[in-house]
Amino acid sequence: MRRLLTILLLAPAAALIPAVDAHADPAGTGYTLVFADEFNGSAVDTAKWNYRTDSKAYSTQRPQNVSVSGGALNIALKKETYGGKDYTGGGVVSKQTLRYGYYETRAKLNDGAGWHSSFWLMAGDGSTTYPASQRTEIDGFEIDSVTPTRIHHGVLTWKGNGVSAGKSYGTTYTSATVDSRDWHVYGIDWSETSTKFYVDGVLKYTAPYLPTDWTHDYTSIWLTSIAYGSVPDATKLPSSVQFDYVKYWQKDYYVDDDGPAAYGYGETGTWSTSTLTGWTVGSPTRYATCNSSGNTATWRPNLRAAGTYKVSYYKVTAANSDSAAKLTVAGTQTTVNGTTGPSGWVDLGTFTLPAGTGTAATLTSSGSGCARADAVKFTRI
Repeated sequence: MRRLLTILLLAPAAALIPAVDAHADPAGTGYTLVFADEFNGSAVDTAKWNYRTDSKAYSTQRPQNVSVSGGALNIALKKETYGGKDYTGGGVVSKQTLRYGYYETRAKLNDGAGWHSSFWLMAGDGSTTYPASQRTEIDGFEIDSVTPTRIHHGVLTWKGNGVSAGKSYGTTYTSATVDSRDWHVYGIDWSETSTKFYVDGVLKYTAPYLPTDWTHDYTSIWLTSIAYGSVPDATKLPSSVQFDYVKYWQKDYYVDDDGPAAYGYGETGTWSTSTLTGWTVGSPTRYATCNSSGNTATWRPNLRAAGTYKVSYYKVTAANSDSAAKLTVAGTQTTVNGTTGPSGWVDLGTFTLPAGTGTAATLTSSGSGCARADAVKFTRI
């Protein structure tokens, strides 16, 4: 990871915010910027963001506490009675949901005990931290203002509504070089096989979070601060937490048969939902009428950049699976025997592909067993 420090830019409110030319990886490695907010306007972009509005611990979160000025998102922290609490905080939650890729923000947190600030990923709209849809939680940073040099990174799994799914990974450490009351860059690199956490471009922790651990779902970006852990130090209020920007770069593309990643999935012929699960926990799969030829399943990604991609099909192994299913990508056909070996990714080849939706992987049933469809991934190399 490289972070190139550039000149100081004069923010609209005449506050100097050091600017950073931040990039997920050195140029040419295949990341494409997909989501960004530099907070350079005069108001929160409500086309991009929901407000956090729950009441939790010592504070209620209010939209009125969130503003954009001086080139930053500002979250006001107040001693204020509202919603049955004696303090108010706030935050924003992205309306767009995302999965694998590199996420980054730059933040400056408050001084004074009693506040819990976070850059994190989880499903939800901000009305509660326990939505029914919560499955994956990835904490880019969690910092309690009583110990501003103590940082937590981690992954939690949920069954929804605040019920733990039992898997968790994390680390908490005191940094000799990072004081969160100054500006610092925090990054999350989430892939199928791990989640890596960076501070100022330095890798701090890797969580071995696999699809076999729990469902890897689509999540929103949360930038928040609430009164939590201890009663806030009222002598330090009002105060604020600031986020200079947030960005998300995508590199790999997964198309599934269900959920948000099914945007490019289609079928011809007769297909049904199987009791066999796919590449991530709880992921349903599909099967074509057994011993019937010519049924097709198609996975069509929206590639945001031209490049070289390794294409892989997730084979669901079963005794009655298709023993000679045909997988075709860019005119190249691969025969896959679904009756032998373990379930897992099957390499269909490496291809130079254009940007957009012009490329697809197509499965065609051979008539020998039940053709099965789950997911295809296009991995940028």
